[in-house]
Amino acid sequence: MQCRGSDLPFPRDYFMGLTRYLGLILLPILVWSLGGAWIEGFTRSHFQRDLSLDSKHPEITISQHTTDATSPMHTSSATLPSNNATADMFAEVNSNAKWQYKNSLNTTHYMLYHADAPPQHTVEPFTFGFLTTMARTEGKMRLKKPVTVTIVGGSVSAAYCKEPGIGCWVTPVTEWLLQENPQVQIGNSAIGGITSSTAAQCFDAMVNPESDLVLIEFSFNDRFIPPKQQIEGFEQLLRRLLKLPHQPAVVVVHWWSPVHDCSESQQVPDANSLLPGSLPCIQQLWNTTEDHIQRLVQHYNVHSLSFRNSFWPEIDAEADGFTPDMLFMRDQIHPSGRGVDLLGGLIIEYLQQALRKALAQGFQAKPEENTPVPAPLFVSASDDAKASQCNRGGALQDMALYSYGWTWLDGKKPGYQTDQILTSLFLSVPMESETSDQISVGYLSSYENMGIARVSCLGACQCAEFDIDASSKAHASQEHNVLIPFQHAKDSKGCILKVDNMNLTSAVNQGHRFKISSVVVAEREAAKVVS
Repeated sequence: MQCRGSDLPFPRDYFMGLTRYLGLILLPILVWSLGGAWIEGFTRSHFQRDLSLDSKHPEITISQHTTDATSPMHTSSATLPSNNATADMFAEVNSNAKWQYKNSLNTTHYMLYHADAPPQHTVEPFTFGFLTTMARTEGKMRLKKPVTVTIVGGSVSAAYCKEPGIGCWVTPVTEWLLQENPQVQIGNSAIGGITSSTAAQCFDAMVNPESDLVLIEFSFNDRFIPPKQQIEGFEQLLRRLLKLPHQPAVVVVHWWSPVHDCSESQQVPDANSLLPGSLPCIQQLWNTTEDHIQRLVQHYNVHSLSFRNSFWPEIDAEADGFTPDMLFMRDQIHPSGRGVDLLGGLIIEYLQQALRKALAQGFQAKPEENTPVPAPLFVSASDDAKASQCNRGGALQDMALYSYGWTWLDGKKPGYQTDQILTSLFLSVPMESETSDQISVGYLSSYENMGIARVSCLGACQCAEFDIDASSKAHASQEHNVLIPFQHAKDSKGCILKVDNMNLTSAVNQGHRFKISSVVVAEREAAKVVS
């Protein structure tokens, strides 16, 4: 029997109709996919050539448009000790019976906890600096006169102070100070996620110039930024404190935890050989950010106390109450309730000893004197004369002229944030003086979801465009800063900062989040700061 076309179970017209139907569905999807790929490819090819990694500031990528812009570079004979991990060091910690997995910290974090400290390295729990400034505080405390205390630091001093059942070290220290002298006034300017560089730039907004006692806590937060920025930011902060007319007593609080920076220079050559759950980097216990900062403490003769040096024997022996699960929260960064009690008690003990020493050595509460500040080690002395106008929180909100796709977020790290590409934020930058010559943009740097934004200047200020990569290799979420030199434009009014979130990212998960947390205007040799 001969089959004809009309006898087929699936006629030709059916195939034609099905083809047209599928075409109507698939064609838009195909166009959308090809178009998106073309846009991304064009964006990368067009902008990627502008991205070059600055080895001194690896979290900042600077576009080719900045070739005419110059930024001051400070040179100094002072050098920092190297903390690069080597294959030999890693082999030693695994082979030496003295060190091999002596406690759980070595197993999980591969810090060389039991490497002997250099002979010249001091590991004292307390160091006492210039006692004349402490004597003024002692006299006011003893006579029950008004005393102004300022606290500057990161989340260890701020983020959990109001958390029920946890708190922070500020709580027990405040209670003790008020018991000793009800006239004590305490201002806590600590902000979660900031570094000493941010505090130095926002100095006038964060530090009461009438402070009698200033407590600084940045030893942990600063470890997640390059060593050069660590030391320069902290030195600038110290110098500004010491140059205050009131000359407060300065106490550096060194908090410690087993989590540490994992930059490329510290990565273990063969990370695949590590035990499950361990971090792919190693660092010597006695060569951390705390030790770099302590060099400045000694140079400027200020006071300091160290949680690590005070409790290391107990931590090393894993004594009851000193294991990581007892001292730290789950992130092994912030102190637990017990950690808060230990740190707070340590600060109280230190202040008690310092006040007694000042009294015992016969120091009297003298009027303020212009004690010369030692020459800088790592920064330029000309930076001391620069003032700054720091815009954060409500001040930053007031700067917004127009935003497309950006939203203001409150919380522990407030700021303008976007998760969408090709969105723009326009900020009106207040210029209080014609001597302004730099704008510092504070942004959130984190290890996931972060993208790349382009910053440009419009109106009365002219600057080279900057591309900022907010993605970080360090397992931390912090505020970083970019300094943008600019020039005043003639016949123009109003400086506008434009931030464009680009279709670019270096994040592992290909995120595009970007957050602006502060804008600081720096002035040359300004006599007074507007805050």
